[in-house]
Amino acid sequence: MKILSRRLLPGLLLASLVLRAAETGGAAPQATPAAPSAPAAPAPKPPSPWHTTASMNAAIAKGNADTLLVGAALNSLRKWDKNEIALGADGTYGANSDPTTRKETTTAQNYGVYGQYNRMLSDRLYLGLRADGRQDRIASIDYRATVAPALGYYAMKNDRLTVKVETGPAFIFERLKGAGTANYLTLRLAEEFQWKINDRASVSHTLEYLPKVEEFGNYVLNFTLGLTTKITESASANITFQDFYRSVPAPGRRENDLRLMAGLSYTF
Repeated sequence: MKILSRRLLPGLLLASLVLRAAETGGAAPQATPAAPSAPAAPAPKPPSPWHTTASMNAAIAKGNADTLLVGAALNSLRKWDKNEIALGADGTYGANSDPTTRKETTTAQNYGVYGQYNRMLSDRLYLGLRADGRQDRIASIDYRATVAPALGYYAMKNDRLTVKVETGPAFIFERLKGAGTANYLTLRLAEEFQWKINDRASVSHTLEYLPKVEEFGNYVLNFTLGLTTKITESASANITFQDFYRSVPAPGRRENDLRLMAGLSYTF
């Protein structure tokens, strides 16, 4: 009996496999497909090392006089390790048209650029080099360029308030219409103030005084005061007051050029 069962066992196993294949239509069992894996999330884009603000203002009047005044500015700042770089450009254009005679008069046309590099010597003390240039058609300034090494110090430096002062020699290259070209050495005294009043409003102020070494009554004074209020995280409304003063202006021109501008700015 035992011998018989041993002989029949392989046959029974083979018959069982044949019956099972017939039940499944002769197809080999299929492996269950694995669920597709979710795509990897893209890596977040690193923030730009530059903090840039673009601003624009405009005023239009129609009626007895057609007046247009537009201005724009771009300022960018980068800080890393013990280095600081600031770059900027601005321009203003204005025109007035008499609706009767159709005669158009340019009332504002000026442009300016600047760049400054600072190397921190300590948490507050730094050495810097600044260069800037300006042209103003109405003030008869064909060009004025300044190159100024500077020793600077942060008198206040925290999240709310920043106050810094700079001093050093400066060299001015200048050509005034009707007065010719003048290149001369000056002293430079500068101050910058930034106060974050709260999370939405801030005040900024700059002052630059450049008297001629040989004649202190001959000097350039630049003053700016600005108020900024956030509308969104990136957009702001701002009001800016500027005074460009030249104690010895071009012939027939006044010493002061005052501007009060309101507009919008965007930070990115």
